[in-house]
Amino acid sequence: MRLLVRDVRQLQRLVVFEAVGRLGSFAAAAVELGMSQPAVSKQMKALEGSLRTALFDRGANRSEMTRDGAFLHQTVTEAFDILEARLSRLRGRVDQLRVAVQPSVAESWFVPRLGDMRAAVAPTDVHLTIFDSEHELTDIDHDVSVRFGDGPSPGLRSEQLVTEAVVPVASPELADKLGLTPHSPADALLTAPLLHVDRTGRSWQDWASWFAGNGLAYATPANAVVYPTYGSAVPLAISGNGVLLGWRTLMGDHLQRGLLLEVGPVVTQPNRGYFLQWPPALTRDAGFQRFRTWLRKTVSSQGKEDLRR
Repeated sequence: MRLLVRDVRQLQRLVVFEAVGRLGSFAAAAVELGMSQPAVSKQMKALEGSLRTALFDRGANRSEMTRDGAFLHQTVTEAFDILEARLSRLRGRVDQLRVAVQPSVAESWFVPRLGDMRAAVAPTDVHLTIFDSEHELTDIDHDVSVRFGDGPSPGLRSEQLVTEAVVPVASPELADKLGLTPHSPADALLTAPLLHVDRTGRSWQDWASWFAGNGLAYATPANAVVYPTYGSAVPLAISGNGVLLGWRTLMGDHLQRGLLLEVGPVVTQPNRGYFLQWPPALTRDAGFQRFRTWLRKTVSSQGKEDLRR
């Protein structure tokens, strides 16, 4: 059992401490909390005594936080912010699971199967939240995420859904023009028009790492056009504007319909790929487990389609 949970008085002292730090004085905290100023002072002395650390430098007219006090106040504030956000979501909450996904994942795995997903996860309502790069994920409200990486993030549980397997793809017209086929060697693409996607906040393979995986050196030309997102580059590949480095498991529909063709070897990184990540508290949630089971089956069926190609 956590120490703070055993001592409710300590939690009460931290509430008073947060108010003192936020409002800047014992007097202002007393007014907000409906306490007397001496009672606030007594609570703060008790908190310092329990921690055996001075949290305030007390002067003749006012008290200022020590360095330890400032660090503790920052931690307490962050913890209270998290609690308030969670409590706010719980008020009047319906049975909903917020899933953060990148646009290409949403388009390939979720959008074509929304009806099937809703039926499989019911009565839980799944709400998709879109993020593009990793830094955006920290700013959006979500319960679980499907994200690219090489393992679990701190504090989260993780399950690898697919291994990173990327392959060059091109429109049939461009492939024919360049004489490219699925059996083309990697060096055949060194002189091909390549489409480049911005990797800021993204850690998946780019052309340099793909060529390196095939034993070749490659540097992105200084005048190369870099497209902001993977999704913005896909239509350009379909229209024959260049060769795109594509995820096999995300390009399935375009490949099946013949809009794009594989035009080179696949490079695989077994320990990298897309992961389902969730907080430990959700592990026993029935709605999450229904979603997890559905996603596993969906990704597995997508993988079998890839093998048949």
